[in-house]
Amino acid sequence: MSINQIFVIIQIGLIPSLISLVKYILKERFYKLLYIYIIITYLVELIINRLIFNGNIQVSNIIGKAYMLFEFLILIELMKKISNSNTYIKTLIIFGVGIWLIENIFFIRTHELEKYFNVISSFIVFTIAIYSLAYNLNKNYTSFLKEPNILIIITIIFNISFRIVFEFLYFNYYENIGIMESVNRIYIIVNFSTNILFIYCLSCIKNTKKLISSF
Repeated sequence: MSINQIFVIIQIGLIPSLISLVKYILKERFYKLLYIYIIITYLVELIINRLIFNGNIQVSNIIGKAYMLFEFLILIELMKKISNSNTYIKTLIIFGVGIWLIENIFFIRTHELEKYFNVISSFIVFTIAIYSLAYNLNKNYTSFLKEPNILIIITIIFNISFRIVFEFLYFNYYENIGIMESVNRIYIIVNFSTNILFIYCLSCIKNTKKLISSF
């Protein structure tokens, strides 16, 4: 799959980004962190794709590294908000940021992508997401398939689960070009599916005041 074909696929992210922007403008602010995450993710994917297309691999890697830290922090804060839990969250954030700083200062160059942080951060986010899902499933929702909190967490778990698998395959088969190409194609499909799920999540977010009153 060419870089231009990937560029076209990435445009699906424009739809949830626009919906997020509209909801924010309309002052539906309870899910502000979700809106920011969706918009930034789309813009970063777009920028990195064009940088790679123009041969600026090092710059794209630097942006990718900064984005991974951003994603780690915002997803934890998002799930903390919708699960109403602060237990060990600050410790996990400090631990994750510490790994990112140590890896980037002592182990790799500025333009190289992380290895350990990607794995550790994915496991941390996945663990918190599972806890958040269990917390929200214990609530008396009328329909789980229309509840934004549950849909958001399931979407995050879906995306992070594949990333954990991707990192495992990368560590063990990075020299196998065939496997890596196949995994990259699947990852593109996973990102596309994630955006579709986020579109549905956003469509289920109704009146903010009504949502807040349920907490």
